[in-house]
Amino acid sequence: MFWKRFYNLCLRSGKRPNPIGKEIGLSSGIISKWKNGGIPNGETLMKLANYFDVSADYLLGLSPYIKINGELVAMEHTDLELKNQISDNMEKLNNEGLAKVAEYSKDLVDSHNYDLS
Repeated sequence: MFWKRFYNLCLRSGKRPNPIGKEIGLSSGIISKWKNGGIPNGETLMKLANYFDVSADYLLGLSPYIKINGELVAMEHTDLELKNQISDNMEKLNNEGLAKVAEYSKDLVDSHNYDLS
């Protein structure tokens, strides 16, 4: 949970994880440990929370709330998390399954008249 939230916050800020780590004085090795399931120590967790203006609880997956324009908003699933989940599932499909997903997604977009511009 920590890595997904950290990574998504990095992308929201328009930066990659390693440059952000470097900005707050962390090595790329620490970032790699997080990607492989590790979590930061308390001091680093607070640096990250301050950097992104979120709570440590949010970073650890204990709270769904994040500040957007100064207001707390529940972020059960960010757009990126949902896209990653869909992508992960699609990698497991054969051609028949992919064809069904393509058909369903086209029907979904057509039926809801999403503005894709």
